[in-house]
This record gives sequence, C-alpha cells and structure tokens, in this order.
Amino acid sequence: MDAQYQTLQTIYNIVKNDAQPTTYLCSTRDIILRQVTGWSSIEKHLELLELEKLIVIKRLDRVVVCITSAGITAIQLLSQHQPSNRS
Repeated sequence: MDAQYQTLQTIYNIVKNDAQPTTYLCSTRDIILRQVTGWSSIEKHLELLELEKLIVIKRLDRVVVCITSAGITAIQLLSQHQPSNRS
C-alpha cells in the first residue's frame, strides 16, 4: 500500500466507529501519534489525499482532517485487495 494510503488508513481507523465518520474532526496530533513517519511525510500524504478528494483539510483554530465518503470507500477497497499475511 502506498504511503499516503497508509495515512488514509490511519485516519479511517480513528473515525470508523463514529456515527458520522465524514464529519469527525481528526486532529493532526491524532494522526501523528498513530504513524511511524514524521510530520513532513504525513503533511505530503495529506496534500495528496486532498487532491484525490479522499479527505478534506480544514484550517480552523487548528488544522483538522475529515475523511470523505470517497475516502472511506477507497480504503475499504484497498483493504479488501491487500494480501493476507497468513501462512
């Protein structure tokens, strides 16, 4: 899975249990705490994901990220097509 989609997976994992996942305001701090890459890489991933319309970046009093319906669909499809690690 490409690195930006790993970031999308992280965002999805944060919001997936919310009743309205597309309106959940995911903080950049939440994303950073769950990723092994640094902020500069995450920031590039977010920009790419926004260009693909898989997320929306909102600049409020702090930067927050919302996953879109297309983002949810994309990560679910990508997850289905990942090879399993079963031996």
